[in-house]
Amino acid sequence: MNTGELEQKIKSGIKKGDTDSFKLLYKLYYPGLCVLACRYTGKPEIAEEIVQETFMKIWEGRKQIEIKGGLYSYLFATVRNSSVNYLKHLMVERKFSAKKARELQQAINFMQVSAEDGSSLLISEEMEKSLQEALDSLPPKCREIFLLHRNHEMKYSEIAEKLNISKNTVQRQISIALEKLRKILLPKIRI
Repeated sequence: MNTGELEQKIKSGIKKGDTDSFKLLYKLYYPGLCVLACRYTGKPEIAEEIVQETFMKIWEGRKQIEIKGGLYSYLFATVRNSSVNYLKHLMVERKFSAKKARELQQAINFMQVSAEDGSSLLISEEMEKSLQEALDSLPPKCREIFLLHRNHEMKYSEIAEKLNISKNTVQRQISIALEKLRKILLPKIRI
């Protein structure tokens, strides 16, 4: 009996519920399919689960299943697809776990910042408000120069070129801004 005839006999036997046909299918293809699945997953125990699941689905759906072509081709494609789906699921789980780890770390960081009764968080908000008020109190050109230097990390020469002013003017305006900010903010700092 050639391979095609054997496969046809196995398919028709399984469709009728013949356990001997199913055992023969299992005996012929199980080891090779485990090797295939292991090449995808890298884990023999996972590969065995995938192959066993494939055989279970065949047996449970034997009356409805229509296997066109060769059994090995069908089994190969099914195990390959199941292995790829396992890997996709694993990737999703890892991304989810990494996201949850980041969220947990952010929560821990927030708890540390707002320790005790939340006073450090309130102090931080008060300082932020005071800093904004102090910046708003600067003359417009002085504030613009200061913010370009601090927030945009521009060098004095870059600011001078952008605003078409001298480098000395930039330096003088930043010094004025720092002096005014110190006078406004230092009394508000509680140590």
